[in-house]
Amino acid sequence: MARQGLTRADVIGAAIEMIESEGLHNFSLRELAGRLHIKAASLYNHIRNMDELYTEIGYYVISELKKVQLDAIAGKQKAEAVKALADAYYRFGKERPELYKVILSLPMVKNDAIHRAGFDIVEPIMSAMAGYHLTREQMMHLQRVFRSIMHGFISQEEAGCFRQFPVGVGDSYQMAVRGFILLLESSEKEARE
Repeated sequence: MARQGLTRADVIGAAIEMIESEGLHNFSLRELAGRLHIKAASLYNHIRNMDELYTEIGYYVISELKKVQLDAIAGKQKAEAVKALADAYYRFGKERPELYKVILSLPMVKNDAIHRAGFDIVEPIMSAMAGYHLTREQMMHLQRVFRSIMHGFISQEEAGCFRQFPVGVGDSYQMAVRGFILLLESSEKEARE
């Protein structure tokens, strides 16, 4: 029996909350239905299948990450913008780790629209680098390097891989961001030659 007043937005919102609180690997339609106090079959009054729900969750997460990145770089240029962008990306991954995992799993979703929406994650990175005089090809490579640095710190720290040495992870992170900024400056010099 469908719960009266339950909307598609309610289902998607509950799914997002459940992923954040219970973890992506513990998410299931059966558990979601229980949380909404409906039968699992009643979910199909609001969504076609798990892929459709996961796509909607993906859109939400991408838009959230894009928003925090754009807010962080607003009014900033060059190194200041890149530092703010890095801090926003890193903070998102640390504060919302289960939603961050959704982003990492989106390439496996068989949906061209969600793959195109993934470019929204890259857009703020390209904007932050726009103050540097770089070629389009350099920017494409450098956004990959940036995302790799951010993901490396987020995933390695979460997995406990940085506990071996008695130095601050935050200091290492700051070194990586400064190193990336130096790479941008070097790439800009190369592009001008």
